[in-house]
Parts: sequence; C-alpha cells; structure tokens
Amino acid sequence: MNIKISLKLIYLILILFVILIYGCESWNIQITRPGYDPGYHKQYPRLPHAFALVKNPHPVRYGEKSERFEVRDGDCGDDDCRANTRYRSEISIEKRKIKARFGEDIWYGWSFYNYNISEYDRTKNMYITVGQWKMGGKNRPIKIHQQIQEKYRDIDWKACDPKICSNHLTSKKNDDVFLSLDDLKQPAKSESNNWLNVCRLFSMKDVMGKWTDIVYNTNFSTENDGYINIWINGIKRCEYRGPIFTVKDFSMYPGPLHRRGIYVSATEDWDKNYPNITKPTFIVYYDEFRVGRNREEVDIRIIEKKGLPAVD
Repeated sequence: MNIKISLKLIYLILILFVILIYGCESWNIQITRPGYDPGYHKQYPRLPHAFALVKNPHPVRYGEKSERFEVRDGDCGDDDCRANTRYRSEISIEKRKIKARFGEDIWYGWSFYNYNISEYDRTKNMYITVGQWKMGGKNRPIKIHQQIQEKYRDIDWKACDPKICSNHLTSKKNDDVFLSLDDLKQPAKSESNNWLNVCRLFSMKDVMGKWTDIVYNTNFSTENDGYINIWINGIKRCEYRGPIFTVKDFSMYPGPLHRRGIYVSATEDWDKNYPNITKPTFIVYYDEFRVGRNREEVDIRIIEKKGLPAVD
C-alpha cells in the first residue's frame, strides 16, 4: 500500500513539474530557434502554437519569412497564470539592444497581418493588445489595442470623441484599434479625455486578411514637448502632442522596450458573463520590424521601393 501511495505521489509530482516547465514558462527566456536573432526574448508559454518563424504559404510581407503569434484561452505564463485573466504570445528585444532612449527622437516600422481578430459584442469584455512599449519601473505601458467594453469602467463610449471611437453610437460591437497612453490614465481621469485612447488607427475588421504597414515616430517624453506620429499604409492617422508618460523611473530599462505579438487582458467580465464559453483563439503575423533614426530606415514601403534587403 505504501509503495502504491509513493508511486502515485511521484507521478503527481512529475505531472506538476511538466506543467510548470511547459505550461507556465514565460519571462526572459532567450529564443534559440535556428536562424533567429539570439537577442530576442519570449513572453509566452512553451506551447507549439504560440510562436513560429514561418514561410509561404503563410502570409509574408517582404522577403521570405514572417513571425506568427497565436494565443488560445488559458495560454498564460508566470504572473499571468496567477492573475488568471491574461494570456499572451509576445517577443521583445534584450535590454542591451534597445535603441530608443527617453526624450530622444526614434522611429519604428513594421507590418501587421490580422488573421482572425474581428469585432465582438461589448459584453464580451477584453483588451486585445497587438503591440506595446514597456517603460519599466512604475510606469504603465503605451499600447496599440482593441478595447471591447460595455461598462463605463475604462471608457464612456457616449462621451468618446467620434474621431477616436468611430462606431460608439451606431453599434454595440467594437473593432477600433487605438493608441492608448496607459500611464496618463491615473492623473487624468475624466470623461473628456477618452480614457487616454488618443488616436484611432484602424478597424480590425477592415484589415483582416491583409497586411497593414505601420510607421511610428515619437520621443517618449514626460514633458509637453512629447509627440507621437503614426502612419498607417502611408497615411497619417495620429498626431499627438503632449506628455507620453508621467513617472520618471528609468531604473529597469535604458529606454522603452517594445513587445510585439498578442496580449489579451481584462477578461474577468467575460468569465463572469459567459463562464461556459471558451474565449477565442487569436492569430496575427508580424513582418519587417525595424527601429531607426529616420523614416527611410524603417518604412517598408520606402525600403521595398528601393529594393533593399528584408529583415530576414
């Protein structure tokens, strides 16, 4: 009897070990895939579907390869598992390779492919973030995200500027993708500030099944001289002026740390309202991610026209 109990105990320990290693491994693990820049780290569970470098017949914007990200309900790691309302598949560059600096002009360029993220009824609350900049310390991130909410908890749709919340009065669904300055939310709570969703960039439904080219220019300033300019497919969609974040705590990173992929959060209301409905699986692709000192170095449309090499 004791032997049987011991064997069962060992078996349970092995199962828990496997879950911990493969189900919740997430932070600061270096990517070691063949041919991939070893300067990148992953923020996703060790699951075969979470992240992959892919070629045709997958969507590829330029060159031969693109990055495929997928999240399924329950794909959590580390702190996300403890929160139980977040799941993600993201990658980020190592701190030593961060080019951006706080208060200095910097340019980003990348191409985004929405494979299956659509519009959802606002009662199915969640944030779907498809790119963010981590400031470090006590600073909250800058996000490019789709915000799906019914309640006046994070945004009052009736008070939101129609230029930002395009379908706020005409539909109970939402597919707008915003630029959100999360760090400014706490000191500036009011209906008139759109909860710091400062720009509407595009409709997730409209860009499904096609590549969207994004150029992002900023100086990551805490002062009134801050600015963010964003072009979507060559058309300027955002021209923000003012502080970008508030807390001057630069102890964690030498500059803003960009993460790309998918991060789904604020799902507790979904779990409460629809406890028996599995949350959707989301798939997106990234390609030609670049960081530079001017537009010519990062804009895929300029790079493609000149016939310059692809990132891969």
